[in-house]
Amino acid sequence: MKLLLNLILVVVFLVVLFFGGIYFVLSTGKQVDVSWTEEDLSSGLEKSKVFIEDLEEINIVTLTENNFSISGSNEIEDYFTSEEMSALISTTNVNGPISNINVSFGESDTGEVSFLLSENFVDFLKGQGLIGKYDRFTVHAADVQDYIDNAPSDASITELIVGYISNIVNKAPVYATGELYRDSENAVKIKIESLRVGRAPLPQEAIEKVEVETLRVVNAIISPENGFHIEELHVKDGKLYYKGSLPAEVYGEKL
Repeated sequence: MKLLLNLILVVVFLVVLFFGGIYFVLSTGKQVDVSWTEEDLSSGLEKSKVFIEDLEEINIVTLTENNFSISGSNEIEDYFTSEEMSALISTTNVNGPISNINVSFGESDTGEVSFLLSENFVDFLKGQGLIGKYDRFTVHAADVQDYIDNAPSDASITELIVGYISNIVNKAPVYATGELYRDSENAVKIKIESLRVGRAPLPQEAIEKVEVETLRVVNAIISPENGFHIEELHVKDGKLYYKGSLPAEVYGEKL
């Protein structure tokens, strides 16, 4: 289940930047209020029955670049709390392009998630092939115009935007609300109700693109070959219920 939610997160924040634009990368914004402990981490991992030698091996970069392997599968039926899921996702991505990841489950398949973009977020986007090669620039002024004035004269529009974002993106908050539920034994449905970077909401067009890309990536990974089989999946009373199979062992690469 940790694998599934990591994949949901990666597509959400990738599309956020490209359809949100610089205006949305602000220094403040809403975040999910969840506090977890080492006990939550241990109990969440125990419930999943997934063996992972080092949790940091199963991070967003590893998953999106398909640098992981699985072995076997286990049948599970359990409820995961917001604290347990937040502990699992945050710990696996402690050195990744996002941090401070918190998930809060609500009622009737609803929930919310928040995280902070890290200083190497743009490097991650570049590695995913979502932007072209670029040179990092040094920012000498606070606003965009001053930044452009100080950039190399032969810099492309892409280089200007990426260079500027590279310098302001660190610790920018992302917040989303929506629904997650089972569609079939190897597919889920995701409905994003709202999506914000900093204080500003993204338009409906951007949200729809997030949904399409999220479903494409997630449903490609939750296959029988990867040890997944979903019998039941729903959110109720602040917990995520999962009945089905998960991979028995997962091996990846640390960042």
